[in-house]
Amino acid sequence: MIDEIRSALGAYYLHIKWIHVMSAAVWSFSTAVAYVNYLKPAIVSAHRHPGDEASRKRRDEFMERFDKDAELEHYALAILIVTAALMLWLARVDLTHWSYFTAKVWIGILVIAPMEAIDIYLAHLGANKARVKATGDMERYEQVMRWHLLFLRITEPLVIILIPTMFFIAIVKPF
Repeated sequence: MIDEIRSALGAYYLHIKWIHVMSAAVWSFSTAVAYVNYLKPAIVSAHRHPGDEASRKRRDEFMERFDKDAELEHYALAILIVTAALMLWLARVDLTHWSYFTAKVWIGILVIAPMEAIDIYLAHLGANKARVKATGDMERYEQVMRWHLLFLRITEPLVIILIPTMFFIAIVKPF
């Protein structure tokens, strides 16, 4: 039964790969423009002018919108994970042998998955800024804001390095 499913889906491997690549592009770039052009300048401005209520409100508004808009990124991530697992299964990839494919998989498992799990918590679950603000607990709001800002500060260099590296490995297949 499993071999029949693998055989039937195998004919669609390139279609699955196309969905995977499109999801990778959406995941990689969907929040980049908003982060670089709107959120980061608002964060910097609020940091440089801590007493400026307008700067803080702009930071808060942009962060809350950023949380909401990250849904597209996280849906793409889910599709990316499913299609990666499906391609691994269809291609019968042995994750113990080093190749360009397994390098991408291990980067995904060891770096991207934990980073995105934290991002999902910060944007949609317990640290969602709009929901925390709605409780009226402004101390907690500032706390989750600080967590998210620390997360962005830590992950920004990782993302700048990893995303182009992942695309390079996928396209060039250097090993």
